[in-house]
Amino acid sequence: MYFVLEESSWAWDGRDPADYIQRIQALLERLSVAVEREEVFMFSGALLTQIICGDCTLSDLLWGHVDNIELPHDLRELATALLAHLQYWDDDGEYPELDAEIDGAKVFSPSAAFAHARIGAGETLACIPLPGRWRGPCVVTVGETQRLVHFVTDEATHRGFFRAEIEAKKLEAALESLAAHAFPDTYFVDGLWRGLRDFKGGYTRVRDDLLEFLGLFDDHATWIFSDATGRLSAAETVSSETNKRSIGDKLLMERFGALGLNVSPETREVYETMRSRTAREIDVRERTLYCEWHYKIEPYTNRVHFHRPVDESGRKPIIAIFHEHLHLPGD
Repeated sequence: MYFVLEESSWAWDGRDPADYIQRIQALLERLSVAVEREEVFMFSGALLTQIICGDCTLSDLLWGHVDNIELPHDLRELATALLAHLQYWDDDGEYPELDAEIDGAKVFSPSAAFAHARIGAGETLACIPLPGRWRGPCVVTVGETQRLVHFVTDEATHRGFFRAEIEAKKLEAALESLAAHAFPDTYFVDGLWRGLRDFKGGYTRVRDDLLEFLGLFDDHATWIFSDATGRLSAAETVSSETNKRSIGDKLLMERFGALGLNVSPETREVYETMRSRTAREIDVRERTLYCEWHYKIEPYTNRVHFHRPVDESGRKPIIAIFHEHLHLPGD
């Protein structure tokens, strides 16, 4: 389990029903993303009985009637599809606490208290609240104990939760098991993680730089390899005067360089030397790719080889090889 749905955030002041419906839509879209990424989420029996306004419950809103607000039919159907067949995390009667304090606010929130307890036991768990009150890492207090609990409301906090978990757990196994969730726009080659031991100094030596690179790569590489406007970053305004440039080696190096990344392709000599070329080749669904592009973690050692998106990778940029330094001509 990765997520629990937080209850108290559903309370509504009765104002601006359109805004409240938009918040519900955002939450359901976030749950849909979790389903796509095969991330398990659960909720407690207290969620559907949560009072949202007056004496009306969330169950009334989703499948019954609440004055002054009507959930669109498509959202009702989506909520039913996402929630109807889920298990309750409290099916076994486990309620560590009913109340919690979230960033100083005392609330009735069994799921926040549950997340607090399970995080204390070392589990990877976050809350998904109705957007609008809490976002990102928040201090949750149960009894006398404070812990950081992540509240996932959008793509940034979704990825941020898993990236924070990888950093906190520090071990190679955490990166391998959570990479697809922390860096969902990146294709990781089968067997890649065995290469962590091939770094000079091991994973411990490169960990911080590697995680920073993977985050930037995941956030920007698809755009870097595909945008044909000639801009160095997606933040630059596109106008009629924007220079059109082919997406060649020089532009790619400039774009990665704008992120502070020391990235370059190999020389022609490397490609023409069979031993050097084959050391940089990997197979993705029976297609052999020459992964000449590499990120230099240190000036003279420790490299991450990667490849631009291809159909076989689902049009995701590819992280291909971790190594101290692959064979070069003359070695």
